[in-house]
Amino acid sequence: MEQVDCREGELAKDMMVSRSRKMNKRIVSAVHYHREYELYYMLDGGTIYFIEDEIYRVVKGDFVLIPQGILHQTDNQNCRFNERILISFDEELMDERNHAILEELARSRVIRVPDTRLSVLEELLFKIEAEYKQEEKGKDVLLGLYIQELLTLLYRYKCERKAVIHESDRIVYAIAEYIGENYAQDITLKSLGKVFAMSEGHLSRKFKEVSGLGVKQYLTYVRLNHAEKLLRQSNLSVTEIAGQCGFCGSTYFSSVFRTVKGMTPLAYRKQGEMRPLER
Repeated sequence: MEQVDCREGELAKDMMVSRSRKMNKRIVSAVHYHREYELYYMLDGGTIYFIEDEIYRVVKGDFVLIPQGILHQTDNQNCRFNERILISFDEELMDERNHAILEELARSRVIRVPDTRLSVLEELLFKIEAEYKQEEKGKDVLLGLYIQELLTLLYRYKCERKAVIHESDRIVYAIAEYIGENYAQDITLKSLGKVFAMSEGHLSRKFKEVSGLGVKQYLTYVRLNHAEKLLRQSNLSVTEIAGQCGFCGSTYFSSVFRTVKGMTPLAYRKQGEMRPLER
């Protein structure tokens, strides 16, 4: 594999490797995004992952790749034990030839590989973890090589495997799918209750229990994700985008956008022109 072109100290500064273990405790992260890519490996246990406008159940042996600028959240409400390894890195780690691999993995979101390949990938993860803790010469180069090898092997070995969805949770995935298809409409708990023949209270509690998000919060983030795409990919005005994404007015849209993204929609569009957050 070709040596990574990076200056001593810069890669380690821009990346992060961590391992987290939780027992008998529900951990719900806030909805957030990063300016780096984030690769997450579930060593044991499981979690619910909200990514952009979809909900995924992640189990032992699954990898998750979150692109730059994508809203996401984890919630391990149903597992008694949870252990994961997380690596964040800048896209500059990958050379031009490998960007296609990174983009393909990012589109997959949850990456599954055959069980027979997991030991090879875990060994590589442990090497990355150990090297990150070192302060030896060539640390940056070795980390870069290991991560490129890991991503390349994930690209080679990834396979289709149906996600395990508990029967009692299927209604929540159906609600999420409905919201994803109708986010531009006037969606309320009352209207969802009629569509799915559920009381507002039961629907709200069940959705929160499974996804870790309230229905209104989830709907807002789905709308924001679609608004981001229009800001990057169209010349529509902020008012037009607010209307197309189901926000009741540009002022409210701008306020919500600034609260979540830390900048106004116009500032986000300008930043995207200079340096896109998502390839």
